[in-house]
Amino acid sequence: MVLLEAPSELRLQLGNVGKAIRCRAGEFLFRRGDPVKGVFLLCSGTVRLGLEHDPTGFPSRVAQPDSILGLPATLSNSPYSLTAEVLEDAELIFVRQESLLGLMRDQHDLCFDVMRILTEELAATRVGLERVRQATHGAS
Repeated sequence: MVLLEAPSELRLQLGNVGKAIRCRAGEFLFRRGDPVKGVFLLCSGTVRLGLEHDPTGFPSRVAQPDSILGLPATLSNSPYSLTAEVLEDAELIFVRQESLLGLMRDQHDLCFDVMRILTEELAATRVGLERVRQATHGAS
């Protein structure tokens, strides 16, 4: 599964309030259970999002450039629920949680873009859960 591309205006605004960083293949942006710090806008490279050491077979998702990583945790102020591992060297924009929330407060139109991304994440999670359910019940 591939993550949804963030709309251009949202990417532009995240670039305005974020900090450019580089990560090498094999590095982790965050791990499941880590305290939330903010979101990552992937500019180049690829990142895998998934559950580390998951016996259920929940499918990983691959983030391509223009994807936003860590959005659900950042907005809910809860620990990251997935692990984000850099698959190929990546350039990203890191946006602190406070900066993202301030941006959304100041530019209400961006809230609709964020809602669309969250809706896509929810749909992808439901598909993944259904696949796990079918695999589990099919193996019985």
